[in-house]
Amino acid sequence: MKNPAAFHALLTAFIAFWLVGTTDLGAQDDVPTVSGLQFGVHDDRVRLRLNVVPTPAFALFTLNNPDRLVVDFPALNWNVPEQQQEGIPFISSIRYGLFRQDRARVVMDLAEPVSIERAFTVPERGAEPGRLVVDLAPTTREAFDARAGLPEQARWHGDAPPVPAQARKGDIVVAIDPGHGGIDPGAKFGKFTEKSIVLEFSKELAAAISARPGMTAYLIRDRDEFVPLAERVARAHLARANVMLSIHADSVESGKAHGMSLYTLSAKGSDQAANALAARENRADVIAGADLGGETDDLTRLLVELAQRGTKDESSKLAKAVLMSLRGRVDLLRTRPHRQANFRVLKAPDIPSLLVELGFLDSKRDRKRLKDPEWRQTAINAIVDGINAWREEASPGFLTPR
Repeated sequence: MKNPAAFHALLTAFIAFWLVGTTDLGAQDDVPTVSGLQFGVHDDRVRLRLNVVPTPAFALFTLNNPDRLVVDFPALNWNVPEQQQEGIPFISSIRYGLFRQDRARVVMDLAEPVSIERAFTVPERGAEPGRLVVDLAPTTREAFDARAGLPEQARWHGDAPPVPAQARKGDIVVAIDPGHGGIDPGAKFGKFTEKSIVLEFSKELAAAISARPGMTAYLIRDRDEFVPLAERVARAHLARANVMLSIHADSVESGKAHGMSLYTLSAKGSDQAANALAARENRADVIAGADLGGETDDLTRLLVELAQRGTKDESSKLAKAVLMSLRGRVDLLRTRPHRQANFRVLKAPDIPSLLVELGFLDSKRDRKRLKDPEWRQTAINAIVDGINAWREEASPGFLTPR
């Protein structure tokens, strides 16, 4: 070839296109297990090596805003020690988990734009494990943005949601939304993950609600799966919910805090901390490498905002009733336990909605409570009593079957 450099550039572009386009992973009999992660540096290049058995099919692509390198597998067991996930050039952090029922996802947050020069698998040989090898090199912002994008087959699509229970005549339906899930763990502290804590609490809360006359519960997710924020609201509508509670257990970015708190929807948050919390929660889809979808047009946004006005008032009424029931039975956040923020998951225009913060994972006091079955039962009984008190005074239009 007369121009080897041009040929190499063409070959690299072809490989990159193949990597981004090849996302039909199919099924695999044996679930791959990633047992180790190493890296090597040569000049300004970095080679990532994931020890994985059996050698899997994979799809590899990049996303921007923020910059991420994403690897999809048909399924995955991730057994990489924490210390092996640190100090890797170009990569600031790594997340992994179930993205949808047929796909596991590893998301690597990038400290700077990179190009994927090669990616290939090496089958296991004797005592040597199989490997997925990815070669990375620095690139320009313009070149990275031109290549970044979510392949169609890699988008989240609706797994079958939990089937709504048949509500008894006259019951209100309470949708319980355990926050986060799958590849999105939420807040973490040691072995504690928000997604697991809130799922356990939500299942117990749903059982208590359905045992109370006049109420039927519906779980937005009943397993460790990722569910986009808009889909959570859609599932509440599917269940014909009269009320929606989104359950969380966050951590504070600065200072210390403990105790339960409630949030209702507002475009303007109660304070800087409330705005920061909402901003973190609203990025759940981005964290998972999910498609955020298009922006709502101005007319639709206006109609939704008009419909939300009465629902916001009813949400505040619900928050007041639940807060009164919680007071004196569990510790509440010392300053303003009822707060407001612009949470996307609270934006159903016709369903009164609350975000319930059970506590903070970086608080030793709250972690102890969240592990205590007696405390959980006390908090659950108080929430159910609060919903029942709201039901006695709610505007009739919000109590009718949907």
